[in-house]
Parts: sequence; C-alpha cells; structure tokens
Amino acid sequence: MMNDPKAVDTLLEGQPELLTTDEICTLMRVSQGTVLRWMKDQDLPVISVGPRLRRVQLARFREWLLQADEIKD
Repeated sequence: MMNDPKAVDTLLEGQPELLTTDEICTLMRVSQGTVLRWMKDQDLPVISVGPRLRRVQLARFREWLLQADEIKD
C-alpha cells in the first residue's frame, strides 16, 4: 500500500532540498532516536556529511514516505 502523494507533498512543501534529522523530527513529530532508527532499520536514505552529520535528500525522503507502508517508531 502506498501513502497519499498529495498528503506527502503538502507535508514537504517549502522544505529545503537537504533535510537535517532535526527537520525530519519536526515534520514527523518524532524523536531524534526514532529518525536514527529509521535510517538504520527502515532504510531511510541518508547522506553522511562527516562522522556525525547526516542529511536526507528531500526527493528521496518523499519516495521513502510514499513507500513506507507502516513506519515503526
């Protein structure tokens, strides 16, 4: 099952091309730990910018949300 593309687009409207983990936390109303688990266990695509900095491309995050049947937090 796929999430509603219009709802995902509305959620992501006005967001930068590279999202920080904090921005994803705010968008999804979850903790930093949850976002890190999504990156590790649920294949949220991440770009590592140094040893502790992570970014997620907006387009890849959109696709991940669309394909995420049931996101576990």
